[in-house]
Amino acid sequence: MGKFSSFCKRLRRDKSGNAAMIVALGIPALIGGTGLAVDTAQWYLWKRELQFAVDQAAIAGAWARSDEDTEDSYIERASQEFTANLTVVADFATQPTVQLANFSGGSGNSVAVSATATRHLPFSGFLTGEAATIYAYAQASFEEGATFTSCLIAVDDDADGAITIGGSSVLTASCGLAALSTSDEAIRVNGNPEIDAGWVLAAGGIDDWFDTNTDDTVLEHLEGLTDPFEDLSPPNPTESQVARTYSCTAPTPQTTADVYEVVTYSYSYYRGANQNNANPYNYSNPRPSSSVEATRLDQIVPAGTNDGTVTTTSTSWTNISGNGGNRIWEVRTTTTATTYSNTYTDNGVPQGTMLPGTYTGGMHIGCNTTFSTGVYILNGGTLKITGQYEVTGSNVMFVLKNGASIDIAGGANINLTAIQASDLIARGVTAAQADKLAGMLVFEDRDSTAGGNGNKINGNSATILNGTIYLPNSGIDFSGTASVTSQCLMIA
Repeated sequence: MGKFSSFCKRLRRDKSGNAAMIVALGIPALIGGTGLAVDTAQWYLWKRELQFAVDQAAIAGAWARSDEDTEDSYIERASQEFTANLTVVADFATQPTVQLANFSGGSGNSVAVSATATRHLPFSGFLTGEAATIYAYAQASFEEGATFTSCLIAVDDDADGAITIGGSSVLTASCGLAALSTSDEAIRVNGNPEIDAGWVLAAGGIDDWFDTNTDDTVLEHLEGLTDPFEDLSPPNPTESQVARTYSCTAPTPQTTADVYEVVTYSYSYYRGANQNNANPYNYSNPRPSSSVEATRLDQIVPAGTNDGTVTTTSTSWTNISGNGGNRIWEVRTTTTATTYSNTYTDNGVPQGTMLPGTYTGGMHIGCNTTFSTGVYILNGGTLKITGQYEVTGSNVMFVLKNGASIDIAGGANINLTAIQASDLIARGVTAAQADKLAGMLVFEDRDSTAGGNGNKINGNSATILNGTIYLPNSGIDFSGTASVTSQCLMIA
């Protein structure tokens, strides 16, 4: 035991052989690193060659598509160019997949080429038990893309019929329809409407009706369609926080008539110290009588005026010569005969002049109504416009809260223009926000529940809506015989 214990002590103190142990421990890492480096170099070489091959193939295919004489041979041209640029991976690369693809808002305006190369490498194959696969993709455009700023946008991302146009509606937007929905029926038509939209876009599918019944550009399954207002909040200026109610005011009756007026001037002469003691005088050079007549049609006249003639007379005295009791006076008599005909009293119709504020429970337009410039908060209820009324408003915005909605129907004549940045700034909105909100006509608060009755433009409305209608929670229906003409209408 003593000898063994002594041997262990000597072994513990002995420092020779340390390097051998370190090398023995490090050899696996060294071999592994070397193997990984070799395999990585192979992957990089494959990727570089394969990427160059698909790049050249895409360019060749796009070049072929750009010429009508060779456009049908783009797959063959791309495949030839792909094969011609392979060396290292030629034996284990797949045949390229060549197809048309959308680019920058265009449809089928580019050639996309993809390919893979797969081979088992010693080190990575030993570790994973699988072959390594390299993928390369290239896309080359032969037509420039298009940028669309649609003015009717449905922002729901998966709704069927996100935009639905029905009945015999007449929709003239001329600045594009777009649906962000990826549904196969993102935009659909029910009935036989008349539509002139300019272009129709969707992240999903579009009703084939557009292809056969319009000249509009139709692009479906597009990428990159976005909600342009998702970061905005509706404004709430101080004046818009004042509680108000809608009402119509009876006008003052107005009478008009055709007026024929004859004014006659006659002259007589007197002598005396003053008008009170003057006597008639035979003046040697009297002024002749004269008259003036005029006819005025459809003139406003005093209330209570009736057809007939009204005569009034007035006189004026002028001293034309002499002094004291020998003064000579010229007296002019003015006789006015006014004849009224076609007298008419217009009792008028009620008028409504609205001011910015908060209107709870909605508004039911019941008379010709003018909306003053500003922001109108609709706290629940419906802005309902029906009947033969004229509704106008310049530089206005309607904010829908707590389930508020809009309903335009009947024979309404409407001309509403959205608020501008300068008007928002004047009401305390920051310049940055005002620029983004400019042009917004209807803004549904995101915290609002969808309107129970929905939003509608129908009947036989003659409507001019200049601005954006943004409804992130609700839909809108065009139906009946609605004829909507808009210089800049956006419904989102």
